[in-house]
Amino acid sequence: MQNSHENLLAHRVQSRSNLSVVVGQVRYSFIKSIWFLVMAVSAVVGGFFTCSLTAITLFVASTGLVLLVGHSLGSHRKLIHNSYQCPIWMEYLFVYLGTLVGLAGPIGFPRSAHSVQKCC
Repeated sequence: MQNSHENLLAHRVQSRSNLSVVVGQVRYSFIKSIWFLVMAVSAVVGGFFTCSLTAITLFVASTGLVLLVGHSLGSHRKLIHNSYQCPIWMEYLFVYLGTLVGLAGPIGFPRSAHSVQKCC
């Protein structure tokens, strides 16, 4: 069995950047914080006035689809571990749903996940 570094090098998706998610600086952005706060407050106020059973059902279904199928199956088990086989169209669908989580795309996710595993 290949170790994780050799497996990553043999992976069909490669990143051109050697940047690591554990190397760098964290910078606070006041503008982004204000933007996030305005968007969050708008969502809460808007949600209060437009809340319905249909909206809650859609939220639960789409969140479940994106997190369970997209992140768990597409991004994690397929891109990082390559632990199952499926038709290519299904792989693309699962990985696309995984990008909706917002962690990274199919090129950045395997390398960044490997960097975190490697350092710890």
